[in-house]
Amino acid sequence: MDTPIKRTGVGADLPATAGGAAGMTNSFDTPVRRALEVQVDLIGHAEHCSADPGRLAAIGRDRGHQVRITRDEGSKAIYTISELRDEQVVRMGKVGRERIGTSDEFDATVSAQVVVDGLSDEQAEETDEFVERLSDDGSQSGLLVLAPHGGDIEPHTDEQAIRVALRVDGATVWLCKGFSQGPGTAARFHITSDEIREECFPLLGNVASRGFRYAVSFHGFVQPEPTILVGGAGPDWLKLWVAAAVRRRISDAGITVRVGRKGEPFNGDDPANIVNRLTLGGHGGVQLEQTIEARSDHGLAIADAVAGVFRSVLRRRYLLIWWWRLRALTVR
Repeated sequence: MDTPIKRTGVGADLPATAGGAAGMTNSFDTPVRRALEVQVDLIGHAEHCSADPGRLAAIGRDRGHQVRITRDEGSKAIYTISELRDEQVVRMGKVGRERIGTSDEFDATVSAQVVVDGLSDEQAEETDEFVERLSDDGSQSGLLVLAPHGGDIEPHTDEQAIRVALRVDGATVWLCKGFSQGPGTAARFHITSDEIREECFPLLGNVASRGFRYAVSFHGFVQPEPTILVGGAGPDWLKLWVAAAVRRRISDAGITVRVGRKGEPFNGDDPANIVNRLTLGGHGGVQLEQTIEARSDHGLAIADAVAGVFRSVLRRRYLLIWWWRLRALTVR
């Protein structure tokens, strides 16, 4: 069995480019009220809310964007604006209100700034905060490594992303970390990958338009048995290669490793998923969903297997480019 990952080990602090506005002044105060019966999406989705389009425009936000909502007693959570309504209140379903710690209606502040800038991991952990990290050379476009739900949200996924970036020379890594002093509250910082908007994450915005050849993202999910699901909109041969490499690396662990089927839950093949959307043509993304047993006991081994695949893929690509260049010179 591989040594379990510790937060103080690999991935404790990722060097990051500074991002985000200082302070949270771009905000408005509002009552938060129950969803109306016609707002079926809000009733069934804990991460969604509705808001007034004019008030959102004043803070630079719109439908589909993320905002931070802070209750008057201090609890905070990140939500996606899934509906615009011309009324001076924010609405969410019961599951959305419970996500921020209450089933009641409440008064709150809506802020355009989703992640807090300038905090170390230790400071973020002490204050139950949500931070964004980026390591990037400013130009490479071979591989983007993602972990949008790091820290206490989906533990160890950020450490896996950093491990791959360390093993694949020059790879870009973007991740977020949400921390919690109490059980369950880190889930308040979870945003579904299909809905993450680079306009709301300044560091992600720095690389979102580059067009990476490949991207790989690490996630956690819950299944009845220890499982790793390899999905994404990337080519089948690449997903099969990743699955085979991981399976070999942890062959004695008793963990099922398989490639997802098109359209199945957690397969990550939606074109809107950032692991797909940030690649050339939207067809270079690979997503790993992993149960806690896989991440906690074999996280770095899984990351090393993934890194080995992408090292080979990128090396062969560059060898092919040079072969074509040499051939062209010879023909001349």
